[in-house]
Amino acid sequence: MSALLKYSSAASPKSGFTTQLIACRPQSAGRVRLSSAAADAKPLIEDLYLSAANDADIKTLREGIKLGRKMINARAFDEYRGEEVYPGSAVRTDEQIDEYIRGSVHSANALTSSCRMGASSDPMAVLDSQLRVRGVGGLRVADSSAMPHIIGGQTCAPTLMLAEKAAHMMLQQRLGVPTSQYKAAGAAKFAAAAV
Repeated sequence: MSALLKYSSAASPKSGFTTQLIACRPQSAGRVRLSSAAADAKPLIEDLYLSAANDADIKTLREGIKLGRKMINARAFDEYRGEEVYPGSAVRTDEQIDEYIRGSVHSANALTSSCRMGASSDPMAVLDSQLRVRGVGGLRVADSSAMPHIIGGQTCAPTLMLAEKAAHMMLQQRLGVPTSQYKAAGAAKFAAAAV
């Protein structure tokens, strides 16, 4: 059962708290591989959560739980706090916290870098600086998978920026006009010419 289903379906007290923590820059890295040469075949996705050497991500999350508890136990929360729902007051030792982490870890939906852009000398860079797939004509990737590394925050705004930049690069290529001129002359003029 996924952590989300496990913890969202459990009975909880009428009033309480939990803190949600993320490792902004995890050391563990999963991978996405082809399952076959068929274009419509689903990829093999291995998340490999908490696989970093020396339990680096577990230590980060453990310290995050401890810090979250310290913050929530501040006097300012006394009248609001209630009971700790997750991981729960019975989870106290490092070993218990680590067990909770292993049983509840999930992606936080910030999946990035599965086909990152980079220099031609980078063997892991699938995309060039124009977001073009190396070795495949007419194909670009303009989403968070193009990011070279996971960012230290939410991925939505940077993904929108990346997609907008990709749109400008495609217009520049199609119209033969530098992005600066496209912006200066107004999008309408060039959009009409592109039709």
